[in-house]
Parts: sequence; structure tokens; C-alpha cells
Amino acid sequence: MDVKDQFINAVVSHMEPELEVSQLRRLKLILTMDISKYRIEESRNEVVIYDETSDIAAYKQYLISLKLRNLSDGTINLTIRTIDKFLRTIRKPYKEITTWDIKSYIANRKMVDHISSATLDRERGAVCRYFKWLYEEDYLPKDIGKKVEKIKVEKRLKKAFTPIEVELIRNACVKPKEKAVVEMLLSTGCRVSELVSLTMENYDVTRGQIPVIGKGNKERMVFINPKAKVAIDNYLEVKPHIFGPIICGLKGPGSAMSANGIQKMIKAIAKRAGVAHAHPHKFRRTAATFALRQGMPINDVRIFLGHSDLDTTKEYIDVTGIDFKQIHDKYVA
Repeated sequence: MDVKDQFINAVVSHMEPELEVSQLRRLKLILTMDISKYRIEESRNEVVIYDETSDIAAYKQYLISLKLRNLSDGTINLTIRTIDKFLRTIRKPYKEITTWDIKSYIANRKMVDHISSATLDRERGAVCRYFKWLYEEDYLPKDIGKKVEKIKVEKRLKKAFTPIEVELIRNACVKPKEKAVVEMLLSTGCRVSELVSLTMENYDVTRGQIPVIGKGNKERMVFINPKAKVAIDNYLEVKPHIFGPIICGLKGPGSAMSANGIQKMIKAIAKRAGVAHAHPHKFRRTAATFALRQGMPINDVRIFLGHSDLDTTKEYIDVTGIDFKQIHDKYVA
């Protein structure tokens, strides 16, 4: 690795705890621009405090690189947990880890831990992308993950709630808070992490819309339909507030409900309703499916969900009973 790159990485690494992601990105850009004017030589007379070639330094730099790519906190945390699990299992310096170690780890996860093919391939991808990055950044002499085969994952049709199941869930809500959560999930198509971030100060009651920051730090507008508005109004009569998250946490106005709390709530409601396989993300799939069935063009559904890729949107939609020929004839000349 070039000494200038080492210097920039060291500065960014030291400042990472102090700066926001946007500030880190700007710092790295400015350093890259300005450092070209200078010649940098490594001092040989001082004790090296920050070893840029060490495994720990590489690990820290990879974490920073994930943050700089605008990945969501959930994606970053899942990636790091996967890499941590692999490294704790192998217990070798990076330069001693081989392709066989990765293959052996994957086989053990499959045969001993009995994880699904989808989870197995996600873990394989996280580990292999890490070692590819180590190679590309000159921490390792070769990409040891390159020859690790992808795991074949059988694609299963992901179901949305049926209209009857939606009504059963609505009828099973016993608290205004539950009703507000269910109606907001159906109206906005939000991810659960997005739902808990929706705030009163950003809620345009007149236009029935709220801006939300989704994956990749991308902002989009989500919309509150009449049923969701009535549910929110009823909830605000119980928990009146004009600032902070719309859905309050356990500490009341000003606190946010956790994603895990929403998941537990939905499971409890679904149990009372007698609806199986219920979770918050299924509402997102249901909102997209219902929108398409009502005639919304699929590209507009993509925008509604905040997807960059139309193929991702297609995976969300329950195509059961949808006449794509009719949709094609209606919208394609």
C-alpha cells in the first residue's frame, strides 16, 4: 500500500469516533486532494504507534469503508458480526488463512449448525467480500475467497397477507398504538427500522406525507392514507406529543420504540388474530402487492418501496392471482 494511502487511512481511522460519516467522507476527499502536493516518507527513528499493515488496522479500515459506502447500520452490523464469527472460529492471522479455511467454515455451519442455504450464502458473501477487500487494499497477496463457490439458494415465493388476513389483524388490535402501527405499515410500506424513525416534526398532516431515510442513506417520501391518519390521531389522543417519534417507546413521548418491540407487537396481534407467519416486513410486501393489484405500475411500486433495482421490487411482490398480461396490455403500448 502506498505510504500516502497509509497516511490517509491512519488519519481517517483516528477521526472515525469523532466524526459523522459525511464528515469522514469529506475528510478523506480533502486529504486525497491535498496530499498529492507533498512527498511523505515514513520515519525510521520513531516507535510505530499505528501499524497500518496489522490485522486490527485492516479490520478497522474495513469497518470505516462500510460506513463510507452509505450502508445501513443494520447491514454493517450484520456484516461485522459475520466476519467476527468467522475470525473467532478460525483463529489465525490473516496471512495464514486459506481458501480451505473458508470452505471448511461454511461446511461446518451447514452440517453442524444446520443454517439455511440463504443464510449460508449471505455469510459466505460477507467473508469473501472482506478478503477480496483485503487483497485489493494490499493487506494480502491474493484473494483467497475468489475460489469459494456460491451456495445455491432455492428461491421461494414470498407471500403477502391476504385481504382477509389484513382485516383479521386490524380487528385483533386492542390498543390505539397497535392500530397505528398496523395502519402505518400498510400505508407507508416502510421497513420496521424506518417506521420507528418517523417523527412528528416531519409529519405533514395536511398533505399526509413524511420523509424517511432508507437504506443507503436515500431519502424518499412515504404517505399516510385516511385509515392510517385516523389511527394516528386516535393514538395521539392517548399519547399527545408534537415532537419526537410518532410511535413512542416505553419512556413515552420523545423516546423511540425499538424494531424488536414492533416485531413482538405484530406477533402478539397476529396470534390473537389467528394469522400465521406474521412479521413487520410482510406488511411491506403486502403494501407493494396491493398497490400493484390496484393498478400501480411496477416502476412506481419500486419508487414507493425505495428500491434502486426493479428486480429487488419483483422479489417483494406476491404474484399469486396477478394477471401480468392484463397489466402489460394496460401500460405498455
